[in-house]
Formats: sequence, structure tokens, C-alpha cells
Amino acid sequence: MCATALFSALCTGASAQAPTATPESGAPQSTSPATPAPVAAPQSSTAQPTPATPQTADAAPAATTPPAAPACVPTPGETGRVLVIGDSQAQGLAGGLRWLYRTNRNMRILDHSKISTGLVSVSFYNWPDEVHKLAASEHADVAVVMFGANDRPPVRVHGAVDPGQLANFTKIYSARVRDIMVTLKNAHIPVIWVGHPMVRDDVFSADMAILNNIFQDQAAKNGAQFVPLWSVFADDGHFSAYGEGVDGSKVRLRADDGVHLTPGGYQKAAKILEPLIACYQPNAVQKARAAEAATPASGQPAAARDPS
Repeated sequence: MCATALFSALCTGASAQAPTATPESGAPQSTSPATPAPVAAPQSSTAQPTPATPQTADAAPAATTPPAAPACVPTPGETGRVLVIGDSQAQGLAGGLRWLYRTNRNMRILDHSKISTGLVSVSFYNWPDEVHKLAASEHADVAVVMFGANDRPPVRVHGAVDPGQLANFTKIYSARVRDIMVTLKNAHIPVIWVGHPMVRDDVFSADMAILNNIFQDQAAKNGAQFVPLWSVFADDGHFSAYGEGVDGSKVRLRADDGVHLTPGGYQKAAKILEPLIACYQPNAVQKARAAEAATPASGQPAAARDPS
């Protein structure tokens, strides 16, 4: 039972979404409560998270950097298929990925994002159920997942984070994140879970930091890869609408709402994911990509370009 009306959306269908297996050695889905996440931005996915208890006040999120690419695990087939799941941020990211692979005929971006959705409310759109269907129907090489903009945690009382509500929220929300990761993993689809970037409003940013901690924690426990974008879209730890674009020039990276990215911002995020996605591309796609990179732009042999 939910303690307060603040969790009515979370509790809708909570029992139906409750995982049934118990975790062993990182195995997914447990009905036991997850350790409440601190109100701080997650550390890099290359390090194991340390247990922490929820804080009662907002903490300044620490800067994070994207992880290094994992050891490549090429898959069979002739076409790389990237499944994109999530909200409007994921939809923008799908556009960035399409831009990234615009000249690569061997890549397919399977965009199944849906705006105005999230994991807090399953009454409007039940993502855990939908992912079960997608895992069975879409034979993807890798899944890119991004949520958060519509999932602000209902954990504040008079503006301050309440530890009890945070613990309750963390338990329910973690179960839904875990369900998605495990469903994809069981379908042999590796998961790249993208963290939410810092936003212009400080309280909103603190809320996104709570979610990022949950994403990182569940990724570490369930064999997914968490990719933080926090410091990528910040300037010295502060929100900035502008930053370095993919071509190295200073461009606008954030939309007017201070939450979403611009097309250039989503392109930058997609570029960060490129080496990670490359590790799950089929052998044929990797070989074509390597051959394309080795071919001189002029079409001349490499030796012809060597003035010596």
C-alpha cells in the first residue's frame, strides 16, 4: 500500500509490475526493497556504486563523465539494429542517432519512443509491458533507453526531500527500471541506459539526480551500461544552454525549456554513444565501417596522399 496520495500514480498497477525472481549474482527482479538512492548525481558506470542512505536535503550533484567503450561483442547479421526506448528525450536522441548514421546504409534506428510517457505512471502508457512486446518483436543488436523528463519523484514535503517517501519511490521506480533491463537482457539485447542531463531549474536537476542514481544502481546490478550526460551538458558544474558541438564550435545545446536538448545537443549525445553502439554491431557492419574510415576522402590510395 502506498503511504500517501503522492504515490497514487506510482502505485497504479504496482502489484502487477512487481518482479518475481530474486537477484543472485546480479540477476534481475526482486520483490525486496532497493537501497534508497542519495540525492546526488551518479558516479561513472565504470565504478561500483557504494551503498548510501537518502538525504533529507538537496545535494549538489557531482560531475560525471561517459564511460569508456566496453570490449566489443560483434553480432551476426548484415545490419545493425538499434532499438530506442523512452520519452521525448529518447525521441530526440533517436533523431541524433539517425543523423549520426545518415550515410551508413547498414544501420537501422528502431525508434519506439513515446512523448509524454515515463515510468512513474503506468496507467497512461505501461512501459514494462510494452518493452516485453518489443523484446519479442524487434530483433535488435542493442537497446538505447532514456527516461526522466516526465518522472519527477513525488518525494518532497514543503520543498524538502522526505526520506520515507524517497525510499518508497525508489523501491517502486527501481522495480520498473529493473523490469525493462531484465526483459531486454533475457531477449539477448544489450542495454545502454542514458542518464538525464542537468536542467536549468535547480530543484528539477536534483530530481533528475535521484533518477540517475536509480538508473546507475540498477544498471550495475542487472548487466546494463549506464551512460551519464550530466557533466557533458554543464559548464563547470552549472547549467549552460551553450557548449561545444560535434564539429568543435560553440553552439546552442539546450532547448528553450531548459530541459530538452536542441538537435545539435542530441547529435552530441548520439556521438557519445557511437563507440558503445559500435561494440554491438554485426561483424559485417564493423568491417564496412572500418573500410570506410580507411578510404581516403578523395578516393585515392593512401600512398598517393603521402607527400614523402
